[in-house]
Amino acid sequence: MADLSGKVALISGAARHRGLGRAMAIRLAEDGADVIITGRARHPDERPDNEKEIAWTGVNSLAEEIEGMGRKALAAEGDVTKREDVERIVSAAKGKFGNIDILVNNAGVPSGAGAAPILDMDDDLWYDTVDVNLNGVYLMTKLAGQLMRDNGNGGSIINISSTAGRRGIPDYGAYCATKWAVVGFTQQLAIELAPQNIRVNCIAPGSHATDMMDGTIGRTANRFGISTDDVTAGIRRAAPMGRQGLPSELAASVSFLAGDDSSFMTGQTLNVDGGAHMS
Repeated sequence: MADLSGKVALISGAARHRGLGRAMAIRLAEDGADVIITGRARHPDERPDNEKEIAWTGVNSLAEEIEGMGRKALAAEGDVTKREDVERIVSAAKGKFGNIDILVNNAGVPSGAGAAPILDMDDDLWYDTVDVNLNGVYLMTKLAGQLMRDNGNGGSIINISSTAGRRGIPDYGAYCATKWAVVGFTQQLAIELAPQNIRVNCIAPGSHATDMMDGTIGRTANRFGISTDDVTAGIRRAAPMGRQGLPSELAASVSFLAGDDSSFMTGQTLNVDGGAHMS
């Protein structure tokens, strides 16, 4: 386990109970970090049944969970595509903790992945996907990165791409394009920020057991007229390890990149996909 004692981590896209963002926040807190968690506000009717059953309220529930672990937490609802929201989130983090040492750009939308071939997809869906998956990464990185740079203590920025950003996947609409862009953004930023000792790395998750992935599996099943079990079986066959990943396994990779054990790594993209993509 990484020793993140005394570090402050900001994680976007952490409002879902069964999501990667929550798993990342829990792991970084377990490793000693205090955590700022962000995510879009959702009406209770928009939440999946698994969240309704436990009265999950998004980032506020997650903040309570982290505080119950003995760590400090700050819940800050907001939209990463809106500069005023990102400014407010970073300002709140500075006010409570003074700095951000670790930034995890996890917020993303699936863009109809599994059911949106480019030539048939809705234009608004394309632009909305670019706005969240790329412009949101830019805004969070720019404003949180300025705080890191100005404090002069270095830091670690971790961008979440996808194996769809490592190879083309048909019917994945704008998702592939934006996740490829995140890999390039990571490499450029790593060069620019190395003199400030701010490392920038990327993770490309494969299929993990989350609500977002369940949605993609459902859309794929509907498009091809097959069952979700058949789609899931195909995913498992594509990975030499023969299964989907657990959110906690992805979170372990985030912890590694956040801590000192990766102190000489920057500009890299790690595939966390059970061996489905090797490069």
